[in-house]
Amino acid sequence: MNNLFRVEHLQKTYHTKHGEIEAIRDVSFSIFEGEFVSIIGPSGCGKSTLFSILVGLEQASKGTICIQDGKTIGYMLQSDALFPWLTIYENAILGLRITHQLTEENLKYVQYLLETYGLSEFQQKYPSELSGGMKQRLALIRTLALKPDILLLDEPFSALDYQSRLKVSDDVYQIIKKEKKTAVMITHDIAEAISLSDRVLVFSKRPCILKKVHDISLSNRSTPIENRKTKEFSQYYDTLWKEIDAHV
Repeated sequence: MNNLFRVEHLQKTYHTKHGEIEAIRDVSFSIFEGEFVSIIGPSGCGKSTLFSILVGLEQASKGTICIQDGKTIGYMLQSDALFPWLTIYENAILGLRITHQLTEENLKYVQYLLETYGLSEFQQKYPSELSGGMKQRLALIRTLALKPDILLLDEPFSALDYQSRLKVSDDVYQIIKKEKKTAVMITHDIAEAISLSDRVLVFSKRPCILKKVHDISLSNRSTPIENRKTKEFSQYYDTLWKEIDAHV
């Protein structure tokens, strides 16, 4: 498999007036092309800090991040972060506008995404007129508009109710696979991690270490909703629950 990026011996320490706070300790892993990988662990263990380092919002204290030449990362935040005063279309092209990439080709691609994923007829409406699930689709389309090779998803469904969360996770998974993207997702939902992922990385409480990596092998792998019905699902759930519980 094609190795898109590697994290090697990553460490992050914050210096405060009360001393040092070690957030991440010697974390190493690889992400391969076409994978969907989930990261789980206790609240406050450093998962979002890791993402901030990957996209350059924070500097690592030690370690290296090696991204394959020419490959780019897109970051989908925990909230949909839509601007309420902009139309759906204006929100969709916002990243292109900020990065000065409003080319005819890119605008056509945005139009394709809106039409393909059911938002074309809402282009001139505003975020307040969309359901929670539609807002998440729009946030993903805005990220995809920049044509990243790797998507970082920071708890993308956490603001949704349970029923919407199931449906939207299914939708987002299908979009990511159809657009042939590699994805890494932070989630607190063990069932979500198992049903969407090829691999699950289990992080410990702070200071964060990579405790275990699970390859998720499900019989008759299908959509995330259907994957929850497989015979292996409950076994993975029990294993992951115990591993996280031991470090809370």
